[in-house]
Amino acid sequence: MPIDFDNSRRTPFDLSGKVVVVVGGGQMPGPKIGNGRASAIVAARHGAEVVVVDIDPGSAGQTVDTITAEGGRAYAVEADVSEERDCRRIFDVAVERSGRVDGMVYSVAINPPFDIATNTMARSEFHRGIDVNLLGCYYCNLHGAQAMRRNDGDTTGSIVNISSIASIKNEIGLNIGIMPYALGKCGLNQITELTAVQFADAGIRANTLMLGPIDSTLGNHDAQSLFGLDPTEVDEVYRDTVRLKMGRATAWETGYAVLYLLADESRFMTGQQIRLDGGATVVR
Repeated sequence: MPIDFDNSRRTPFDLSGKVVVVVGGGQMPGPKIGNGRASAIVAARHGAEVVVVDIDPGSAGQTVDTITAEGGRAYAVEADVSEERDCRRIFDVAVERSGRVDGMVYSVAINPPFDIATNTMARSEFHRGIDVNLLGCYYCNLHGAQAMRRNDGDTTGSIVNISSIASIKNEIGLNIGIMPYALGKCGLNQITELTAVQFADAGIRANTLMLGPIDSTLGNHDAQSLFGLDPTEVDEVYRDTVRLKMGRATAWETGYAVLYLLADESRFMTGQQIRLDGGATVVR
C-alpha cells in the first residue's frame, strides 16, 4: 500500500510496527550518551521494537532498561561483530523473536591500542580494527538485508551505517592509531553504496550518516587517547583543527538523523552519504 503522505492526521516519523536492530546499542561507561544508545532510544520513542546489540551484554541491558522504563519495547543480543557467525545470529534471533526486521543501524567502531610515542600498532590489533570497523559492517549489511528481503510492502527495510568525516578529512592527524578506524569508515561508505544497489529491487534502502566530532563519551575518550590530549583540550583542539562554526553535536542529534533515515519519510533516499558535521567538511 502506498504511503499516504498527504494525510493531515498522519503521525510523522512513526516507526510503529517496525523492528529496528541497533548494532552497537550499548556504550562504554561515562557521563554522556553514545550514538548507538541514543539511536536506540529515539527509535523506541517513535514506536519501534528495538533489538539492542552489543559485545557487552551489561551495557546493552542498560539501554534496554532505559527503553522499557519509558514504556518502549526492546531486548538485548550479545554479539561480536568481528565474527560473521555472530552477525548472522543477530538477525536470526531478531526474526525468530520479532518476526521481521525493518531497520538496521550499524553504530560500531573501535580505535585499537597503539604506542603514540613510536606511532606503532601490533598487527593483530590493526586487523581487529578492520574486522570490527569494516567486515562487521559488511556482514551486518548482508545478513540484515537478507532478513529485510522477506518483508512485504513498497519499502521493506532501511539500513543506516554510521560513518565519520575521518574517512574524507584528516586535519586532526592521521597517525597509525586512527588508521583502522579511518580505513574502516572508508570501506563502510562503499559498502553502503553497494548494499543500496544490490538490494534496491527488494525495496531496501541503505544510507551513510557521516558524523563530525560528536560530544559523546567514546568520542571524547578516543580523541584523548589517539592524540594525547588532556580532557579539557578536546573541544578547543577540534574547534581549531576542524574549524567548526557550530560547536559539537550531541549523540541525540545523531539519533534524530537516524530516525529520519529509518522512517518512511526518507523512502526516496538511498545510497547517500549524509554529513552531520556542523559544516566541518565544507571549511577548507
